[in-house]
Amino acid sequence: MLVRFYKTYNYDMQFINNHPFISGFLIVILFNFLVKKITKSKQSPIKILLMSLVYVIAQACNPFSGAVNKQISNNYYYTKSGKEIRYSPNGNWLELGNSKLAADVQTFTPLAREFGKDKDHIFYKSTIIDTEVDVSSFRVINTLGFDKNHVYIPIIQMSYITNDAITTDKKLVILEGADPKTYTELKDWGFGKDSKNWFYEYRLIDVDYNSFTPINRFFCKDNNNVYLRKRSNLLSSHIDAKTFVALNDRYVADAKYIYDFIPWTDGKETNTLNMFAYKSLENIEYLYKEYLLFDNSVIYDGVLIKEADRKSFKVLDSDKKEYSKDKEHVFYLSNIIVGADVNTFELYESEVYAKDKNGLYCYGIKMEGVDLETFGPVTTDNFEYKDKNHTYIFGKIKEVKQ
Repeated sequence: MLVRFYKTYNYDMQFINNHPFISGFLIVILFNFLVKKITKSKQSPIKILLMSLVYVIAQACNPFSGAVNKQISNNYYYTKSGKEIRYSPNGNWLELGNSKLAADVQTFTPLAREFGKDKDHIFYKSTIIDTEVDVSSFRVINTLGFDKNHVYIPIIQMSYITNDAITTDKKLVILEGADPKTYTELKDWGFGKDSKNWFYEYRLIDVDYNSFTPINRFFCKDNNNVYLRKRSNLLSSHIDAKTFVALNDRYVADAKYIYDFIPWTDGKETNTLNMFAYKSLENIEYLYKEYLLFDNSVIYDGVLIKEADRKSFKVLDSDKKEYSKDKEHVFYLSNIIVGADVNTFELYESEVYAKDKNGLYCYGIKMEGVDLETFGPVTTDNFEYKDKNHTYIFGKIKEVKQ
């Protein structure tokens, strides 16, 4: 017995000596398994240990002693020596780096998240912008700069709005026509105004100043016109401003039509204005944000659902609210599901799938060859479904790798 134990022990020691890296790896895995089993922890002890080590090392290597004024900006920091100011987005120097400011440490103070100043200079991020602004009168409100002469927008902010490449070494662009003493931004919809003019996405717009008002995400108006809101400018429309009424945060109407403006379709700018003739707005009804019911008609996401019966219409309970039905039809989005049985139609937990007595449907389209009795989710996240023959991902059979 002792001889057998000795031989086994000797063999194990030889393996460890001959394969130290493999042995070390196996020991660590075994240790991790035992600790996790004993402590009943869901987290890997090794993972926790490594994360702790990374945190300690990162803190030890951190070049900053602290933020200059974190309540105003989390981008400006003192170095550990206290002799420099550094610009580092969110203090994430490890991934986003940091830049030295040619600033006087004693007098430097952040003005906003991306702006700062000292006794001599104005900074945008880490760049001195004295040649772009009037230093003595410069101030910041939110993300915009102001001095006695102009209102300034960071060029990177303009690029996000216009999607145009702006080629210049400057950091700011002047908001033409804006009065720096009275200019203010509205909280919603990208509008701003001063004492004389209105602006949309940092562009002066030609509207009646006193009567102009933003309505919702897609419409605005004055006494003369109703305007459609594009991404970076406004379009005039033929909607009658005198009989104009806002229905909700999407739909509006005049004396003849209900309107729905769709700027984008499938990622492309279309600027489509849909029109729906109506008899009365007195019985108008909204079901969630997608459905509008009026007269005996139903609109889903700007599209009229043909043959829908308003009186018996209802939306099936689900997160996306994409399935609905009335006394005769079942609908997916704005389309009739041909052949679907109204009385037995129901959704699975994943609303991608539905079933009735006639079969199974995915995105409103009937699936062929599926065994309905054994069809169900593979995992709790409902990403994959299966029957006795196949596994399906969004209605398509999952290919098995050979």
